[in-house]
Amino acid sequence: MTSPVSANIWTLLFEETAQSGLNLQGRICRMMFSALVQGHLRSGMAVPSSRELAEQIGVGRNTVTIAYQQLVSERILESRQRSGHFIHPSFYVDRSEHKTTKTTSQSTNWSRRFAIQPSQQRHLTKPSDWNSYPYPFIYGQSDPESFPASAWRECSIKALSARDASIWAQDLTQQGDDAYLINAIRQHILPTRGIVARDNEILLTVGSQHALYMLAALLMRSEHFIGIEDPGYPDARNIFMLHSQNIVPFAVDDEGVIISDQTMHCDYFYVTPGRQCPTGVTLSPQRRQNLLQKAEQFDSIIIEDEYDAQILVENTTIPALKSLDRHGRVIYVGSLSKPLAPGLRLGYIVAAPEMIEELRHLRRLMVRHPNVFNQRVFAFFIDQGYYHSMLRRQFQLHRQRADVLLDALRRELPAWRVSASNGGSACWIETPKEIDCSVLAQYAASQGVFIEAGESFFLEMHENKNFMRLGFGSIALDKISEGVQHLAKAVDEYYLYNS
Repeated sequence: MTSPVSANIWTLLFEETAQSGLNLQGRICRMMFSALVQGHLRSGMAVPSSRELAEQIGVGRNTVTIAYQQLVSERILESRQRSGHFIHPSFYVDRSEHKTTKTTSQSTNWSRRFAIQPSQQRHLTKPSDWNSYPYPFIYGQSDPESFPASAWRECSIKALSARDASIWAQDLTQQGDDAYLINAIRQHILPTRGIVARDNEILLTVGSQHALYMLAALLMRSEHFIGIEDPGYPDARNIFMLHSQNIVPFAVDDEGVIISDQTMHCDYFYVTPGRQCPTGVTLSPQRRQNLLQKAEQFDSIIIEDEYDAQILVENTTIPALKSLDRHGRVIYVGSLSKPLAPGLRLGYIVAAPEMIEELRHLRRLMVRHPNVFNQRVFAFFIDQGYYHSMLRRQFQLHRQRADVLLDALRRELPAWRVSASNGGSACWIETPKEIDCSVLAQYAASQGVFIEAGESFFLEMHENKNFMRLGFGSIALDKISEGVQHLAKAVDEYYLYNS
């Protein structure tokens, strides 16, 4: 059969499918469809015989035959006895040469339709290739030195048993929580923070940020006033601002957030008392009591985010704010996966039973429930004692790295004011006023050093450009001093070109 399409066209169209990821039959089907779309073929036209096309594009005849059978089943081709294959009459409609179609349609203006634009908010950005930096002072990434791979593998294999698989393989719909993990949190995690809770007061989340989003959606309205730490966690601020523009900043000093007379205007407070984000300070006992008293006096609710308090803080005698709450005004948010592997995305909320019930229904609408297999593995990991063992090991690693980092900063950059890490994996730094840390970060990157400019942590970024956060959870111990030396070189370059 002679095809109206030249051999060169078939070869070109077939070559265009080379990067499609399809097998040969799929590529032939894609090629035929492209020929239709581009106008090389029309309804009723003949296509090459299987032998002819196979020779033209360099594949086996059986491959073309199978592809043609697929196209016939999809009513793109029609097989005619003793005549060959043709474009199916109903697939492609001829258009009159003299008929034109007028249209007034325009490209959709999506920005006009957006109810909110989260892309316009200020937030922390981290390069996807951060681990290619020789000196990655990055916060919040996994630590390969402290990840207990063999223990996690053991727990994963245990969760794959037939009995356990019958639990996590289900769609748990409304419940969505592994009772085994809830019990492990209640018995092994919360008591370390002085918290006593029942099963119906705990809800699992896809990380602590998911918890904050649900709480804001459930509780906050446009007329509410929300108190936040300043500096504080940018994405908490961003989440709250999707619901209310009445954000009230509270300054932070060496004792944590400063409670002022503005407190009486706030319906909700968001605080990180265990290790303040980003300064790392622990809220003092006196200020904890003061905050609880103010909340009771003015009928406010406190959201306590202990995003990484499981890694022991320097003053472990100070319990969570939730443990001091006698009137049910504190909602506690925690993260399980952050110290182990942030990508696991597993956190929890501790609150009154009626709150947990509504949150469970809200979670079902958003994500159904967190991955139940990971829930079961984590439950085994905690129950076998691996979790607390890992935390103790991680605390020692962080302390060693912090000591080396602080010594290097005192030696290389003595004019900088450095806040102690307080057992965490980052330190907060105030540089001299004339340094814009977002610009310094570019000079540092040219030296192979990744640093995190601190302006995004402030409500008013333009007034606070001389701050940065240096994370040390993912950088090797023997790279820290050398990294600070290169950072000092970047500072010299900054002054050279910006003085």
